[in-house]
Amino acid sequence: MSAQKEQRVILNVGGIKYETYRSTLTAYPNTMLGAMFQERNVQLLHPTEGNNEYFFDRNGYAFRFIIEFYRTGKILWEESTTINSINVTRNELHEEIEYFRIPYDIDVDCKKLKFKKRPAEVIDIFVNVLESFVDAALQEWHGDVKIYLYEDAISFKAFLDNEDVSNNKKILCLEDFKTFKKMGYRVLKSFAKDIAIYFKKLIPGLVWDCHYFNRNIPQVTLPHFALKISFGDRYSKELLESTKFYSNLTMEDEDSK
Repeated sequence: MSAQKEQRVILNVGGIKYETYRSTLTAYPNTMLGAMFQERNVQLLHPTEGNNEYFFDRNGYAFRFIIEFYRTGKILWEESTTINSINVTRNELHEEIEYFRIPYDIDVDCKKLKFKKRPAEVIDIFVNVLESFVDAALQEWHGDVKIYLYEDAISFKAFLDNEDVSNNKKILCLEDFKTFKKMGYRVLKSFAKDIAIYFKKLIPGLVWDCHYFNRNIPQVTLPHFALKISFGDRYSKELLESTKFYSNLTMEDEDSK
């Protein structure tokens, strides 16, 4: 192998530097970086420092998975992946996959991964997704969340307070709910009470209200679960007393006496 092909290059992506061999990139000539570092394009390269560093104004954390694709041929990403305490979301990674023209469909891969799992793992994933939705609601101080999961595996509804957010793409976990299809309905049918106990321990003051509606009830066309989670006194003074804000306020009151 020629020295030219074994040249090392530094990819500075959003301030994070990755070093690899030029031949690692050119092994995938149909990708952006693979085409960029081909011999025929060498005159078009414009290094930013010295003769081997190239800057890309992109997501440096998500790029870790892009460079690993060149090394392994795989996107080594999971839902819980964090890099230096920074969470890389599926949407963020999807943007970089498209930009760098990586031949990989992460959405299809995630769905296959989820539903090849054992039942116990599916339950864990469902609870994690529900927890993400609840956490999103708490961060914006909503009073409750409502979720409707139907037996037909097609219909799905979600609400924050009384606002329908079923198609709100900014709430990423809602897309995960939809991929569960009939599995989400079945998880609640079998384990609603157990999941309720978990959430009540996790969030003091939480109120869990889950009802099953079948075709025997007037005006019900599709069997479904209606789940409402209210946060009760989650924002009460008792909980605020544990915050730094409230502690400092109390100290100031003591000093003024």
